[in-house]
Amino acid sequence: MFSSKNDKIEKVDKILTNEAFEELQVDFADINLAIESGDHFEVHYHGPEDKQPVVIQNEQQLRLKQPETDRKNGKFWQKGLFKIEVVTSSDVGKVKITVPKDYQLREAYIGLASGDTRIQGVNLDELEFSSASGDLKIDRLKVAKLSLSIVSGDAKLDQLKVDSGNADLTSGSFLLKNSQITKSLAVTTVSGDNLIENVEVDQCDLTTLSGDNTIFGGKATHAQIGKETNGSHLKMSAVSGDNIVK
Repeated sequence: MFSSKNDKIEKVDKILTNEAFEELQVDFADINLAIESGDHFEVHYHGPEDKQPVVIQNEQQLRLKQPETDRKNGKFWQKGLFKIEVVTSSDVGKVKITVPKDYQLREAYIGLASGDTRIQGVNLDELEFSSASGDLKIDRLKVAKLSLSIVSGDAKLDQLKVDSGNADLTSGSFLLKNSQITKSLAVTTVSGDNLIENVEVDQCDLTTLSGDNTIFGGKATHAQIGKETNGSHLKMSAVSGDNIVK
């Protein structure tokens, strides 16, 4: 028989704040996060009551921090030394942050130990994102400075306009499509593939230790496209994986 770790934990569905902010700081252990454009400012939480984030708002900065708890997600079945754990969607908290359309945020610092993140239709001066375990999906993001660090998980970016930045992945793949790089972007993966599709950039450099470099269907040990100019630059490197430009 399965026993629930959440039998006595109430679920909540509430708006945490609707006050305006210019800077955002997120510190979550195992909550899924969504940031998207809308009609007004709003932070909405749905999930276990004991994991409801603490809201700290100081002048123009909004900070969301998940409270510490020893409880883990899910249900478990145990007989003797044998134990099976099952995590369902109802065990995981979800936070949705809404920012008015065309509003320009100054900074966003997002740190997650475990959980997926989706960012859609937001304008930022600077985005710093780090995750130990979880996927990142970005759609229609305009950002001047970008920094991504993912230990275990994939990064999928669509319709990104970025001035400069870097993306570092340890175990996971990187996808960038239908986007524009105005200055420079460096992408590094240890174990995973880098795929670039329909991206406006003046120069590409691709290197890999164990894998293939492919530009428009052609393979090379070291691949380069574009001329040495003052234009935009994309650099991709992989230890074990392929670099592909389409």
